[in-house]
Amino acid sequence: MPPKPDVKQPKEPVVQKEKAEKKTFNRPFLYIFSVIILVIIVVTFVGTPVVGKMAGPGRIIFGYYKGRPIEYSPGNYFSQQRDLIAEQIRSGGEKDSNIEAQIYQVWQGAFIRTIYHLAAVTAMEESGAHVSENRIDEALTRHPAYMENGEFSERRYRQTASAERFVTRRATRDRLLYETYLHDLFGVRSSRDEVDFFKSLAAPERKVRFVNFSFSEFPDSAVAAFGGENPEKFKRMKLSGITITTGRNDAAKVREQAAGRTAGFEDLAKTHSKDAFAEKGGDMGWRYFYELDDFAKNLDDIRGVFALKPGEISPVIEGPEGYRIFRCDEAALEPDMRSPEVLGTVRSYMSAFERGKIEDYILTQAREFKAAAEAGSFSAAAGARGKTAAETDYFPINYGNSVFLKPVSRANDALGGAAFRDTFFSTVFSLPAGAVSDPVILRDNVVVLQLAGEKEPEPNEVAFLDAYFPFIIQQFEEEDLRFFIMNTKDLKDNFNAVFAQLYTPREG
Repeated sequence: MPPKPDVKQPKEPVVQKEKAEKKTFNRPFLYIFSVIILVIIVVTFVGTPVVGKMAGPGRIIFGYYKGRPIEYSPGNYFSQQRDLIAEQIRSGGEKDSNIEAQIYQVWQGAFIRTIYHLAAVTAMEESGAHVSENRIDEALTRHPAYMENGEFSERRYRQTASAERFVTRRATRDRLLYETYLHDLFGVRSSRDEVDFFKSLAAPERKVRFVNFSFSEFPDSAVAAFGGENPEKFKRMKLSGITITTGRNDAAKVREQAAGRTAGFEDLAKTHSKDAFAEKGGDMGWRYFYELDDFAKNLDDIRGVFALKPGEISPVIEGPEGYRIFRCDEAALEPDMRSPEVLGTVRSYMSAFERGKIEDYILTQAREFKAAAEAGSFSAAAGARGKTAAETDYFPINYGNSVFLKPVSRANDALGGAAFRDTFFSTVFSLPAGAVSDPVILRDNVVVLQLAGEKEPEPNEVAFLDAYFPFIIQQFEEEDLRFFIMNTKDLKDNFNAVFAQLYTPREG
């Protein structure tokens, strides 16, 4: 007998368990049996044939990957995985009175595993990978159906129908391709240098005290000043609109009907408009001047709309997504910078489009604090500004807040974005003792830091990385693979729709 192929079977990518929607199915006998016979239920119960989903006796198509069906049929990979997951649930002794939810879990788990299998085999075939006939022959000598008294039985093999032998041979070839794909992807061991580098990130650990300056501290007076300098942007008007995407001539015809009152504006919007307001008869509600930048290309066209009187209809205006017709429902109002609502709108506008003005102001406050802290005490400088210096726990250079290293503390959420800013780590881990850092921008916050301590981690906290680093890398690789396969446009997932038809629900 030829030697066994040198192929390892890596751990199969973890199947993500998803919560099954709890339904009551129109099959009363399911409530009679216990979880102990779950295997019998899920193995024998294929479900009601579904018109349009059945492609042959016992064959059910749950979706497609690159045009190839993700199908269940007796004895195929999908079927084997369904039986395997059912047996795992049974032998695990899971006590769940919701049998239907377990059935959903079994079938969905088998579906997801089949997607991975099909995607891997497809990728191998597209790359030109080949499994020799000799290697398939050698694998078949260990197939359970052809074994007798622990050895390959040529008699059993020849007594098997040729069609069944062909299917088994094809499945064996796919299994070898799948194993090779996983081995090539996950079987490469990490180098010692790679492990040592990852361990080096865990030490040393530092903690810092910091003072936070939030963008929300940008004063209302400055917001009102900006609004007063740009009053046009914050005018508002109640409007209705119609969007025509088939050309200016079609828009002109609709506009003529609206202006001539031969048809109601609301009816025209519901019939012809192609935007989110069509179902509401074109009602856009109150809109600020600056918001119409998304609806019209030309600033003068927007000014023309805001000059309309109630009931008047604008000319056809070209927009980014077609041609628009506006109707003034209530006349334009000038902004009142004493109104909290208007001030809130101006602040939101500045946060989105004039962020630099807010950032410059906050950075100035932070730099003044730094100068005061360097001249005296960090805590005293904070207190003089009505602030309290916070302090983190010890943490290493953990960019991205890996779960395998200590995380960056998120005291008061001021450091919420710190783990994803390389400037934060370079600042923290280059600070001399007693020094005060330059301001560091973290999302909508600016922090000034001072080193509060440094230490080495406990030996056991680093030593475990030697054993677990390969596992860590494989987990990340599996997650990347799972995300890629389950989110690719090549996957057409019809599982829930087909399953719902297979198992007819009833109310109650």
